Amino acid sequence: MRHSKAVQACVCLLRLLTGLCASGVALGQDFVVAVEESDNHPFEYVQGDGKAHGGFHLEEIDQVATRLGWHVIYKPMPWQRALRSLQLGQVDALSYLARTAERERYAVFLPAAIQHRQYAGLFVRRNQQQRFPDSHDPCRYAGFRMAAASNYFYGQTVQDAMQKCWKIDMDASSKEELFSKLLAGRIDIAVAYGTSLQSLEVAIPGLSSQVVALRQPHWLIGDFYLGFSRKAMPTGRIDAYVDALRRYRQSAAYQQLVQKYNMKSFLP
Repeated sequence: MRHSKAVQACVCLLRLLTGLCASGVALGQDFVVAVEESDNHPFEYVQGDGKAHGGFHLEEIDQVATRLGWHVIYKPMPWQRALRSLQLGQVDALSYLARTAERERYAVFLPAAIQHRQYAGLFVRRNQQQRFPDSHDPCRYAGFRMAAASNYFYGQTVQDAMQKCWKIDMDASSKEELFSKLLAGRIDIAVAYGTSLQSLEVAIPGLSSQVVALRQPHWLIGDFYLGFSRKAMPTGRIDAYVDALRRYRQSAAYQQLVQKYNMKSFLP
């Protein structure tokens, strides 16, 4: 009887492995994820070659990959290179990716793979805060010197304001450069993600003591995804990841991760 049960268990395991291989899912395989070479606390950050990393997004990826038996390799790189790597299929996925029509051509966006919801805000020097109105109308800020970092998506409200009423400097290539301009008094207002002060704590020490976000403008940017490369990721692998992600998000471990990074207000 014991021998029979052992045989049955081996047969079941063989069927499971066969099914996974047939769907394009291989146990123990590498899962190569591109991440921006920047400190994006509390969502994600990487150091060096990516082995030292953390944040809400990347810890979730680690947990899901562990459930699948995959080995995650993080590839930190400048944002434009990360997009190009995803497009060329040089990586399997890119974290912290906004969905646009252009990116749809080379990336797979799935509702189940939404990582968080983000908002855009306006940041000013703390000692100048009284100069600025608190308003949801973006055109109220048209008379000020404004800037934003290039190559970031800020949502439809900000995009419309750039076309309609803002004269905005887009020369900064990173949020670090953008906030350095603000601190130097070269601009009046920095347009950036609402969590920028948290993500720049290490790169620009003392930033939150000198810069403040205006209270009222809180414009929805949209959802951010773990985007999968159409060239590098077969449908079977994507489906396997998303299924494991769903199961992980139903666990107590996921709720602990949400509490750890205070993510409840950022979940869709």
